[in-house]
Amino acid sequence: MSRFYPLDFRLMAMSQFQILALLCQTAASAINSALNQFLAQQMVSSQAVSREVFEAQVVALVEQMQTTTVANVQYIDQLVSLVTFNSGIMSALNTNYYLIYNPLSSIYYVERGNYAVGNYMISNSSNPNNTYCNCQLMSNCAFQAGYYSYAIRPLNAQLSPYLPSPPPKLVVPGILVGCLPHDSMLLSTLECFYNRSCLSLIGVSQAIIPLNAAAASSFRVNTTVNTLFEQLFVETWQNSSNFTSYYNACHLEACSYTYTQPGNLLYAMTMLLSLIGGLTTVLGILVPLLVKFICGLLIKCRGNAVLTIENDPAGR
Repeated sequence: MSRFYPLDFRLMAMSQFQILALLCQTAASAINSALNQFLAQQMVSSQAVSREVFEAQVVALVEQMQTTTVANVQYIDQLVSLVTFNSGIMSALNTNYYLIYNPLSSIYYVERGNYAVGNYMISNSSNPNNTYCNCQLMSNCAFQAGYYSYAIRPLNAQLSPYLPSPPPKLVVPGILVGCLPHDSMLLSTLECFYNRSCLSLIGVSQAIIPLNAAAASSFRVNTTVNTLFEQLFVETWQNSSNFTSYYNACHLEACSYTYTQPGNLLYAMTMLLSLIGGLTTVLGILVPLLVKFICGLLIKCRGNAVLTIENDPAGR
């Protein structure tokens, strides 16, 4: 067993930071996978759409991808957490369950973690209402992490709650500890990493530069890790779409259309008169020419016939 008290920062810090790194890796992996699947899809439409419609459809598809990715990551994380809690798996840190040795029977048995609820910074007043947070009944028991000058572990078969006294020498701002590193890390904030004094308190090298609290961000300094994880640690999503490329691939080479207009009697009469008038004009031009052509043809044929009769030998 560890020589540190269960709520001591030095006991759970490494596990919590490993959890934080795992959450970041999970979010990054999920985003990369979702982006690859999204970019492999094709946008199909029955006809080329306008720029406004195109951009609206792209925004809707991107938002759907974001929502689906966040939901999938949250589902897996909650499933793992729920299975771990309901299975009663004992943490290697002995923070949710611990072993008790019974010298009479020479056996060990498992006892649940039972934390006194209250302000641990006040000596002898850590549990004014005599209430406790039982790690067997809930996994989100969370308390301020600190540096304790002692270790406390139950030594007999009786239920011995984790009741710290005196209070911790120091507390780590924003960092909570409790039954399990995963659940307490989600309830913690990263405000300590914005403060040089706090980083020095937890033993971080002076070469590590604190985060800039004045930098523009979508999240506040005291935002919980759970909120950050729900947003996949993403500040903003930037969408870039190219309507020109889409239109060049989808535009039509040619198009035609028909226009249907309902007819009426006046319209029909007008069209008929127009046709008759046009026909009269055409005939007025063609008929004289045709008559002249026929007359010329007849005269020519008659002249040829007279010439033939005059040259006939039988008539001599």
